[in-house]
Amino acid sequence: MKTTLGIIEGFYGRLYEKEQRDELMSFISDKGYSYYIYAPKNDKSLRREWQKPFDSAKTELLVHMSVMCTKLNLDFGVGISPLQITKEKDRLLNVLIDKIDWLLENTNTKIIAILFDDISLYTNEEGKKQNEIIKEVHSYLTKKNSTVRLIFCPTYYTFDPILDKVFGQRPVHYYEDIVKDLDKSIEIFWTGNRVLSKAITKDDIEKANALWGRKVTLWDNYPVNDGKFISKHIYTRPFKNRSDLDGIVLSHAVNPMLECKLNEVALESLLSCYKGLDEDTIEKDRICRLKKLLPESYEKISDILDILNDEGIEALSDNMIDRLKKEISKDKTKASQEIIDFLNGVYKFDEACLTD
Repeated sequence: MKTTLGIIEGFYGRLYEKEQRDELMSFISDKGYSYYIYAPKNDKSLRREWQKPFDSAKTELLVHMSVMCTKLNLDFGVGISPLQITKEKDRLLNVLIDKIDWLLENTNTKIIAILFDDISLYTNEEGKKQNEIIKEVHSYLTKKNSTVRLIFCPTYYTFDPILDKVFGQRPVHYYEDIVKDLDKSIEIFWTGNRVLSKAITKDDIEKANALWGRKVTLWDNYPVNDGKFISKHIYTRPFKNRSDLDGIVLSHAVNPMLECKLNEVALESLLSCYKGLDEDTIEKDRICRLKKLLPESYEKISDILDILNDEGIEALSDNMIDRLKKEISKDKTKASQEIIDFLNGVYKFDEACLTD
């Protein structure tokens, strides 16, 4: 494979526990993924309070994740959403550089992601301002002789008009301003033609590559379920409509579900897509994975899981929910507990979704 696969933990809502993340890292390492980027939107140290130094608990977590990734032959990355930096560049650029410097000096960070997604426009020349900031970060990394990957997520990371409705009309020259004299080694995140792209084709990516003047790094918003409507689903179907992307996409990063263990179904299938396996084989592998996750109950609740995936919890009758609870209680697995927690509202929609 020419395209590398990884995780971008970039969702809103409840954060993973350390043990959950460790297990997820181990799983993707075994499956051939190559990196893990820590960038949850609800981690204040990376977004709302990014200007503050990491406290002792966060320092311990970041060091731990870095060590785990190194042991598992995964590249460890951190994504920072530097709110207001384009508004107060002279003051905040040094704060951002200092935070990156801390990561490089204290952890084995291999990827730095600067994320301007889901942030309202602060200036009329947002593209130029973001371009300047990314260049400054790149210059700093170059001076350190660093081999760290630098990935940039623009405010308008898809052609989807929903971004214009939520965050303001994209400036006419935004894309041109972003890429002007931007070093080709700097990667750019792209989610496809939509924020939630049901299909991502070779043609879709080639258009994005032409727009940015480089192969994009795909930020895939499947199976993530942190939004108003998608939070009503548990996604246990495989990736589909993502074929012929190898070598067209530079890298493919998956934004996972809040239900950490249940991510295994989709994550396993993405590798199968890149290997060109047929849909029947991928479906058989999906069923095998679900039987491992839910060994006692899967056969009796597979129909309900399909409804949860395709239509959401509101499509379940009271009888279906009762049957699901009864059968799932027979399993004492982490995956079964995640379904129980979902039914009990633990993963409820976060009102902060798509806000800054």
